[in-house]
Amino acid sequence: MTKFPKPVIFAVLILAILIIEPFRMEPPTPNVTVNGKEIPTTQGSYCWRGIIISQCVDFIHTTPLDMAKEHNPTLISPQEKIGVDFRKEPLSGTLVIEQWIDENNIKEIELINDSISTPQEKGIYVYHIKALWKEGDGNYAFSVVVE
Repeated sequence: MTKFPKPVIFAVLILAILIIEPFRMEPPTPNVTVNGKEIPTTQGSYCWRGIIISQCVDFIHTTPLDMAKEHNPTLISPQEKIGVDFRKEPLSGTLVIEQWIDENNIKEIELINDSISTPQEKGIYVYHIKALWKEGDGNYAFSVVVE
């Protein structure tokens, strides 16, 4: 069996990403983590313009609270840092993260060094991520239980 040097494998992976990325049919999904553990996200409606096809996709979610119900909340401690990272960065100044407790209790959360801090108070919190790229827009939701 032929063994390829690591630089060759790395170069092939980079080349594959550069070739495939322009043909993407939907916005990039964020990698959301806490203490190295992935937090599942739910994708919301979006519009995306690819090289070959442009499309708008509407999901039946009414609010981020509804979107987040697709996954069980992730159990975390108070004041945890949740990492939010996109493989393809959104346009500068377009990334917005909201914290939802209910439909009447929503606040914007600041992303600092690609992470947000969870509240000190116990409870269930839903986070809504919205972003724009030159190809279109995307939004995502996830939930956590602070205990």
